[in-house]
Amino acid sequence: MTKLIRVLTATAVLPGAALAVAGVLASAWADRLPDPVATHWNGGPNSSTPLGLFVVVCLALGAVATALLAVTAVAALRRGRPVPRVTAGVGAGFAALAPATLLSVLVPNLDVPDWHAARSGSVVVLFLLGTAALGVVAAFVGGLPAPVLEAGPDLPSVGLRPGQRAYWSGRAVNPAMLWALGLIPVAIALLPAGLSWPMAIWIALVGTFVTVVTYRLKATVDAQGVTIRFGLLGFPWRHIGLGSIREATTRELSTFGDTGLGLRFNPVTGTTAYKVRGGPAIVLALESGRTVLVSVDDPETGAGLVNDLLAQRVTRID
Repeated sequence: MTKLIRVLTATAVLPGAALAVAGVLASAWADRLPDPVATHWNGGPNSSTPLGLFVVVCLALGAVATALLAVTAVAALRRGRPVPRVTAGVGAGFAALAPATLLSVLVPNLDVPDWHAARSGSVVVLFLLGTAALGVVAAFVGGLPAPVLEAGPDLPSVGLRPGQRAYWSGRAVNPAMLWALGLIPVAIALLPAGLSWPMAIWIALVGTFVTVVTYRLKATVDAQGVTIRFGLLGFPWRHIGLGSIREATTRELSTFGDTGLGLRFNPVTGTTAYKVRGGPAIVLALESGRTVLVSVDDPETGAGLVNDLLAQRVTRID
């Protein structure tokens, strides 16, 4: 199976099949459904939508999502950057969400005299599980690693020589995060109809604790790979083995761009960002096709050491 066929199967055929099944069933059940149909439940059905309108909107949204997913995936493949497994799976599951929603609404409305008599909408859980299963299949079918590229001459380097010991540590701190999460709830409590003082203090304490364990970031590079640690406790943390990295570069990150602050994952691009501030960052291009961003000071040295270790294929330091 060629790469193009795999990508089209995951992003067009699988969600397209779900869309076709939903459309066929909606047409076949037309005489067995009330008009309008119940489309919202709060214990019992409490809202309705004209049958034809609901079917058309769901099928149209599903068609648009499927088309966008397939076009994006094929374009990425042609650029030599096919989507990672997670991206392919999440995209296919999202594209199948509209037909799943359609069926999860029509099934409880089958053979009832009017929408007020519709059965429980809890069947939606089964259809959501179906979209998750479709996403898993799409991930394994259409998720492809990016091709291994030859290291360019402009990649950062520290001039590491064979046999030399190698270690680098970089960090970044954002104390403003402590003040923001600690004082904002207190400020809200001072506003008319704001939070009560006990609730504001409780939220401030929880926010401060969360920030303490994430407001600073540390990254280390050695012959084993790259280790990333958050906060005073060094948790959450992640280790990326040297064998999983294709190359390392640097770039400037905006404060609230690149998925925002904190630990962020973008399923569309396959990018994971470890950020406590904007500014310089290490960019790790992984063999899987994903990208890891780490906002730390002096990223050029860290990236250079990674590239030198990759060039020498060092696996341990004596």
